[in-house]
Amino acid sequence: MKVEVLEYEKKYSFELEAVTQLCGQNIMKKSYILESIRRYFSSYKYREGKNKWRDNVKFDEELLGRKHFTVISISNMRDILTMIKWSKESLMAEYVKALMQKFDLQQHLQIINEELEKMFQTMNGDINQLGTLELTYAMTDAWEMIQKTEITGSDQIELEDKDNYELLTIFINLVEKTLENNPQKMIVLIENVDHYISRKEYAKILEKLKRTAHNYNVFFVLSTSLDGYVMCDKDLCPGIKIFGEIDFQMPELERIVEYVKDNYPNNKKMSVEQIQEDIAKIIHRIGQEDYLLDVEENVICKLINKTMMINKKWDDCVSLLEIAFLKA
Repeated sequence: MKVEVLEYEKKYSFELEAVTQLCGQNIMKKSYILESIRRYFSSYKYREGKNKWRDNVKFDEELLGRKHFTVISISNMRDILTMIKWSKESLMAEYVKALMQKFDLQQHLQIINEELEKMFQTMNGDINQLGTLELTYAMTDAWEMIQKTEITGSDQIELEDKDNYELLTIFINLVEKTLENNPQKMIVLIENVDHYISRKEYAKILEKLKRTAHNYNVFFVLSTSLDGYVMCDKDLCPGIKIFGEIDFQMPELERIVEYVKDNYPNNKKMSVEQIQEDIAKIIHRIGQEDYLLDVEENVICKLINKTMMINKKWDDCVSLLEIAFLKA
């Protein structure tokens, strides 16, 4: 599904896959795209007159109804905590409401209700002696009681003290349970995820998102800008869009591997896995004018790093053909 986002006369687009990765160094473009999607599927009210936000998001060249997708947006760790902790608009509240509809919990609520009625009858026997007065209780009060509870870590660790990866995993589990109880079309936006989890954790999160998207009608859109934060296997490659000075939509993995092998300056043998690793290292430099590091820049970086006992060697055996290609 092709998504187009307009900013007056400018147009940004990307392929919306089950898991979409928005990469590249143009953070302003990515932020505008995510904010546009948030506003489009919200109750945001537009100002009169010319407005860049009004009807500026199209899916396959069509304007969808503003309730077509439920959009959940994560911009930082505070947003994740908000979704997990107890509040009227959190995913946790929606999940607990669904739990309360289960048959066994309804039985427990009925028992509580009967016991409370007995308690109120006993108290009202004394209160009636004051005059024509009595205490009343409604079954809906049980929900108000639950709303006054708090979500805490069962391992004695407060939510705020849990590491970011665990909280993000809990959030994704909560999305799954929400969709299981209430099937719906959903888009989950996770902005700048590279700012609060490691590269290895990012890879694990992407695998989890792929499984979730396979089981439910949900699209995950993530934005990153730091080196190494991307996965480009055969499932994820078509969902990668790089926003730089020039924007680039990644093709299928087979096409990019074939192109690299057919056009590499020498007959270097490279595996698919090696090409994937190389792409992950350079993904955010694609579409940038000044994307190559000069020898002088590498030397200065190594000089400074040596003062911190970081001694990375340049292990590559560069051929004359590779050097000629880079200098052409």
